[in-house]
Amino acid sequence: MVDAALAMHRSALGAAGRAHLAAARAWVTTASSSAAESSPALTLLNQASAAHMRRTRSYDELIQILEHRAAAAPRGGAVPTASSVAEISAPAELGQEFLRSPVHAVEDALESAVTLPAPEPGASRPRLSLRVGLIAGPRLGAGLFGLAQIIDIDAENWMDLDGDLDLLLIGSDTSVSHELLVDSIIPHYKERSVPTAFFSAVGKEEAEEATGIVEGCDAVFAVDHEVAETYRELGRSGLSVTMVQLPVSPLLHTPLGTRPAGTDLLAFMGLDPSSTPAKIHAAQSVSPLFDGALASGRAVALFRPAEEDGLRASQWAVPAEYAPWTLSRREVPALEGLTETAMLQRSMDIGLAVNSVANSQTLLDSQILQLQACGTMVLATYNQGVNSYHPNVYIANAAEDVAKTLQYMDLEELRRVQGDGIRQVFTAHHGRDVLGTIARTVGLHVAAPTDRVLAVTEEVTDELREDIARQTHPAVALVTWAEIGEWQVGSDTDAGDFDILLPVSASRRYSPIYTADHVAAFRYQSAPITTKLQGTAEETDHLAHSRTSEVRKLSLTAWWRPSAAALGSPQELETSRSGLPVYAIDHFGHRSPATRRVVDPAVGSDFERTAREFKTTAEAEGLELAVVVPIYNNGDHLRHKAFASLRRSEMFDRMHVLLINDGSTDASTFDTIEELAHSYPNVSAFHHGSGGSGSASRPRNTGLALSFTEFVTYLDPDDEELDDGYLVLLDELRSRPEADFSLGTMAVWTHRYSVHDYHAWFADGVEHRDGLVWPHRDTLRTLNFRPASIEALVARTDWLKGLGLVQPVGAVGQDSYFFQQLMYHVRAYVPVHRPVYTYYGAVDTSIVNVVSPKYFRKYLILELDRAQWLREVGLLEDYMEQRFENFFVSWYLAKFAKVRPEDREEAAGVLREIARAYGPYHWNDSRARAFFRRY
Repeated sequence: MVDAALAMHRSALGAAGRAHLAAARAWVTTASSSAAESSPALTLLNQASAAHMRRTRSYDELIQILEHRAAAAPRGGAVPTASSVAEISAPAELGQEFLRSPVHAVEDALESAVTLPAPEPGASRPRLSLRVGLIAGPRLGAGLFGLAQIIDIDAENWMDLDGDLDLLLIGSDTSVSHELLVDSIIPHYKERSVPTAFFSAVGKEEAEEATGIVEGCDAVFAVDHEVAETYRELGRSGLSVTMVQLPVSPLLHTPLGTRPAGTDLLAFMGLDPSSTPAKIHAAQSVSPLFDGALASGRAVALFRPAEEDGLRASQWAVPAEYAPWTLSRREVPALEGLTETAMLQRSMDIGLAVNSVANSQTLLDSQILQLQACGTMVLATYNQGVNSYHPNVYIANAAEDVAKTLQYMDLEELRRVQGDGIRQVFTAHHGRDVLGTIARTVGLHVAAPTDRVLAVTEEVTDELREDIARQTHPAVALVTWAEIGEWQVGSDTDAGDFDILLPVSASRRYSPIYTADHVAAFRYQSAPITTKLQGTAEETDHLAHSRTSEVRKLSLTAWWRPSAAALGSPQELETSRSGLPVYAIDHFGHRSPATRRVVDPAVGSDFERTAREFKTTAEAEGLELAVVVPIYNNGDHLRHKAFASLRRSEMFDRMHVLLINDGSTDASTFDTIEELAHSYPNVSAFHHGSGGSGSASRPRNTGLALSFTEFVTYLDPDDEELDDGYLVLLDELRSRPEADFSLGTMAVWTHRYSVHDYHAWFADGVEHRDGLVWPHRDTLRTLNFRPASIEALVARTDWLKGLGLVQPVGAVGQDSYFFQQLMYHVRAYVPVHRPVYTYYGAVDTSIVNVVSPKYFRKYLILELDRAQWLREVGLLEDYMEQRFENFFVSWYLAKFAKVRPEDREEAAGVLREIARAYGPYHWNDSRARAFFRRY
């Protein structure tokens, strides 16, 4: 019996050793075939191979021990027993971190997801009483899941339903042939008086393929604005084309029960089946995302596109170097449908997404919306719309930054990112709202939902009135309990005066997003009462996004259409709660009045007092680098872009982050600035009185004047420091006392990725000596006046202040002009040959992307100042000879082409003023001559 046990165990150990040897060789083969020479993926591949080899050697050693014991038995040694043989096994912990299968990680995550509560319709967004025939793929199907009686129609069953439908909706992601749709299905339903609609969620390049379907339908709905214009131009006269958002259904994707998360898994669920994989720039987009996820140390699973999803491997596949973490859906049978996929998305704290379209402001990977709806933070590749309208979605530009974000983000920051995503998605992308718009457009009677809010309090103070007036939700009134009898609660049959009752108190301060959070919560869950929590993320996380049996403070609740009998007093309202479920959202959006300083936005900050405070902070905290951040009505980008990038820097605690508000009129931006300044000892805020100066010049001037550290730089709120770029610049400049500033390069995202390599641009025009660049007074002429970005440099503060330069207030393009001035005055600078920050050049709401006469007037301010300075330093003629005409044509006239026809005469007049600022000039370019002949 013992001999048999010995043989069996020896055989088992040998088989295990051979399996690990094969695995080690497989990982080495994968690593050697990888295109990447050095990456976290390659490092992990080699480490995993080494771990398997260690396992192989351990099994060989155990076999030797086993054989030695067996050989010793005839010579009087102890005879091994079955139990002692079983004790001989490899240590379980050896290389375990490299041997855990992604399949097991996904299965563990799904197992944790089983405990999640079932999704439910929102109290304010019940299912529509419509029968909708849907011919679409999983993207549109998921977005409308359960929000009406959705009947899937395909090439086999389309004749079975006859006319028993309220609406036929065809999605651009359908696999049904266009020929069958145009020739048979659409005419069949139109003959039966069923309205037909087409929903397009593709880019402009694919839009024309569906022209036949568009022509046959009663109405067309497009996510991409260029596609909408294409259909208006190609479609028949009078065709209804409406812009809509991508839909999300809370009956599939919801944050209910997701705190704390059930797994630390990072999963990429594959591409949208309707996407165009050929557009993916794997080298820049995918590698930083996946490498950063792997380098974070978390479990990673990457699902590849499947043939049945309509994506061929030849179009796009997860790169080969990630093969050990790549799965097919067949490897995880439990992940078989939309419901199971949503469960996995809900179980994660952080998810990964890849955008196949980069250059659309409205079309993005729908999983970005789905994950946010689940209360999951998203790391994604670049997309214009994501960057413009979802700044809380982290865009992966460097693997190191992705890894640092995952490793250093604390629970408070994580929950803030997730909370902003939940609110954004259910405010703008609720599937019932999208479906309702479609139904009303084709003539169906579907009432538009209302979310009118009545805030009620025992005492109205100036502070409370101000807080309610600053809410981002557009329909909020404020009354006292004594006045509430004049207001009527709405119902499904009677519109009334309000839908949501919001009890508030003068003993709390409410941030601008407070009401919007409550309103959004009524859209994705059915409890008629919602409440905010008190405490930190650590203290409240176990209660967040779940049902609770108590309301601790009435002034933190909201009530969906309470009974009229409950409106007599706070006590009657609380009594009416008996037996009603309550939904706890999170702890954000309210605070005690004493926790922050009081600043009047209309008046702003006192400069002299602020200067003393800033100087004290810089000295007391031992800060070295001032980062001037000019801000105007872009608080979400400030929080999630610029500030988040500084927070993950190795030297954040040595930075003095100067948040300089240029008089923002957006209450949420003001609140964000004050919150950040209150939360971090090295962050200081200054407010100009509300109204704004028109550009970043004034806050940059103010920020420089308020800089009291040895070094200084600039960072716009919608840009990001890249991979500790400012630390590199600072260290290089500190080591070279002869230099006035250090200069890196700039990574740029517009419709594609590029790097502006200033050093290559300047290489032939400046002297290089001892590792420094030594410009001279003629350098601007030599370099054709080509500028670099001031966000890509770190300067000595005393030197920069000593120049006495002032960026022209109200001007745009002033940073380029400012660099030209710096280049004229600099003694020497240190070149750093790598991108140090990322410039996002296609933020939809940015002033440089909204072209109007006002835009050119801001440039007129700049050009009047620059022309005068060039005269003073004797470079005007050189500038006009080398750069003036080319810049006028390539920049101004190119922008002029985007001006609306009705504004062109006015804009042309401003351009003539810009030209006159430089004096008489003979135009050589035919485009310039044509412009001046016409205008």
